[in-house]
Amino acid sequence: MMRLIKKNLLSILQVDKEITIKNADEFKENMEVFLDEAEKFLILDLTKVSYLNSAALGIIAHAAMNAKKSNKELVIAGVNPPISEIFEIVKFSTFMELFQTVEEAEEYYLEVL
Repeated sequence: MMRLIKKNLLSILQVDKEITIKNADEFKENMEVFLDEAEKFLILDLTKVSYLNSAALGIIAHAAMNAKKSNKELVIAGVNPPISEIFEIVKFSTFMELFQTVEEAEEYYLEVL
């Protein structure tokens, strides 16, 4: 369901399918490992995700807050239109960066370095 890619200070968690009540616990566990193992900059890649339930939104928001407490930054990439609409409704862009592609997120981090 998920794959972790590390590139120096950058870590990418690729999610390969929708997040529903059936796999929300697995997603939460993977996000916790992702936060623990990541160095500084984290990208949550949702390119292949067409649906997120409310539990997933809570897990992502919680992860973003925990990342900040650990002096890390979590951004979201691969935001397709249906997911983007959900993020707009719940105002995710007020506390984290959203990108349409992983490449855009990587460029954002290169500017920070």
